[in-house]
Amino acid sequence: MMLDFICELERVMAKWPENDSWTLAQIADQTGSGVPQVVDILSDTLERELEVHETLTQAEAIKVLTTLKERMSGELAARQRRLDQRRDKAVQAFDLTMEKVRVLQTSKNWRNAYKTLSYYVGCHEKDLPKDLMLTLCGECLRLGIKSEANLQELSQWLRKGVAACISLQSQDATEDALDFLDAYGDYFMTSSSEPGKRLIVHVLESVKSHATIHDLLPRYEALVKELQII
Repeated sequence: MMLDFICELERVMAKWPENDSWTLAQIADQTGSGVPQVVDILSDTLERELEVHETLTQAEAIKVLTTLKERMSGELAARQRRLDQRRDKAVQAFDLTMEKVRVLQTSKNWRNAYKTLSYYVGCHEKDLPKDLMLTLCGECLRLGIKSEANLQELSQWLRKGVAACISLQSQDATEDALDFLDAYGDYFMTSSSEPGKRLIVHVLESVKSHATIHDLLPRYEALVKELQII
């Protein structure tokens, strides 16, 4: 739990406004941790008893993060080695999988090509780099559409692709999310299924705040207009 908290705190520091203070409950929410655990960790690290309603400045959070990383340096290094090994294994399996998919596509066996690729992603998605995950979600959508997979299956790839982008919380990644929706959104909007249209509306809403933060609202609004969402 401690290692996960350190990694999540480091991630959220990138979006913590310099002059803002966050409550311990906000920190727990942002890091996906339990409030009691956050209170205990921060109290121990700052060497003073904290209450749930108290706030932490960005400077204090940086101090906490630095201290925890020093204390847990050995464990963090071991964790990173394990993650690197799993990622290397996933990338090696990717090459073998794509070769199988290419053969199946050559014979226009779209269904098995889709099943092969989607099985690979399902097994390794937690270990894949975000940019590769986005590419694979796009390929799963493309093959899924060709193999006439049901809308529920296709919807998960759209969600996963957008989620992979916005989790990076950067302007480039948000642009990638908008490009991804631009590439595949029309299929869902023009399908006869009302759930497909609702899906696009919902996913677009999840991207809107990121587009606003990264000055991409005009690009977002142009996409909404292009997809004819009222």
